[in-house]
Amino acid sequence: MQTGSGAIAKVFESACEDQKIEVAIEQRDGVSSVMLRHLTWTDGLGWCSQKTIRLQADQLDDLHRALTVARYRINQQQADAGQKLGGRGQVIQLPTLD
Repeated sequence: MQTGSGAIAKVFESACEDQKIEVAIEQRDGVSSVMLRHLTWTDGLGWCSQKTIRLQADQLDDLHRALTVARYRINQQQADAGQKLGGRGQVIQLPTLD
């Protein structure tokens, strides 16, 4: 018999008003897992889950490392292109003393 209970840990809003990512923690048969859900807004239905990825606890550290590397690379590409980094401060080049 499978019994499950879950709690929403975090909801990440998107730049698109009709999309968001939900992170939930689920307890099923004494085993905890994390679920990532991609949700879209549909008029007349509300928020609908489009994709769900279930991760076991032993996968979280590797996922965290992969996301950190991806974020670093994207930020580096944006900085190299002269774009402002997502909501963070910008490095200002100060004049050098000769």
